[in-house]
Amino acid sequence: MKSKRKIKKCLVSSTSFLVLAFWPIYSSAEERSLSYSILKFSAGIVAGALIHEGSHALVAGLTDTEMSWNVGTYNQPIGFTENAKSKDKGVAVYSTGLLSQAIGGEIILQSDKIDKNDSFTRGMMAWNILNSIFYSLDYWFFRVTNKENGKNYQGDLKGIEHYSNESVAQGFAFSMAAIATYQGYRFLKTQTWAPDWLKSDFQNLHLDPLPSGGFLISYKFTF
Repeated sequence: MKSKRKIKKCLVSSTSFLVLAFWPIYSSAEERSLSYSILKFSAGIVAGALIHEGSHALVAGLTDTEMSWNVGTYNQPIGFTENAKSKDKGVAVYSTGLLSQAIGGEIILQSDKIDKNDSFTRGMMAWNILNSIFYSLDYWFFRVTNKENGKNYQGDLKGIEHYSNESVAQGFAFSMAAIATYQGYRFLKTQTWAPDWLKSDFQNLHLDPLPSGGFLISYKFTF
């Protein structure tokens, strides 16, 4: 029980750090104005959201799962209702949205051709990182998007729980939040405005698997 509380406190602290870190959205010198930077940053967020929802639709099509979309449902700008024909297909449909964010974030981080200081890239990474963390926090605490009413359920993580079980959903939520936190740390190191101590090799953030399951997030700072 204590370990779960520590994990939740760590995620809350990481989320606060990431929100503050993504606040400066000024882009490189060739961008003409703050308004243009904000526009590109917003476009990156929208693109990330479309990829998330598009991934649900793609997997639903591949698994022959009936899906209907509605605007302003399930406390989200856009939400879907599905009729998966098996538990495996249901888990696949619900998990692919957050998985696409983790994969997208990794592609951005590992590609030398992508400008990490471009406002569009920052917007997409802000979505990929913060949405994964807030989605997990919502599943654990807030229950605004992820909740269950009788036989009805909503939210990606609640969908995973419905088609598998709570332990699988909890593990998936923690994994997505941990990956997003680690990607956020790595992305911050690429930013031109990041302090030198963050970019140095004297400190490291590690994500290590535990024998009992889950991951241990550790931070090493040498001085």
